[in-house]
Amino acid sequence: MTDPPSNIRAFSSEQTLELTWEGDRVDRLPYRYLRGECPCATCRDEWTGDRILDPNSIRPDLKLEGMEPIGSYAVRLVWNDGHSSGLYTWETLRRLADEAPR
Repeated sequence: MTDPPSNIRAFSSEQTLELTWEGDRVDRLPYRYLRGECPCATCRDEWTGDRILDPNSIRPDLKLEGMEPIGSYAVRLVWNDGHSSGLYTWETLRRLADEAPR
């Protein structure tokens, strides 16, 4: 199990979410990338895990309107496109940071 980040900050002007992890690792993930990788059943096939959401359909002016901690294992991200059902576990966020395009 991945430990939670020690800090999460949203940078609206840069459209990035910054996560600080133990050991001073800092990851910055673009909003559009996070939205495109949403793990919810609306955005991913429940059985195969394949993406349903077309990344090209994500609005260019995407904004993060809120973050809600879910227990001690995840965060819910609330987007200005009305989507808020994705729970991003700490493991998911670390994996996304490792796989993020550079």
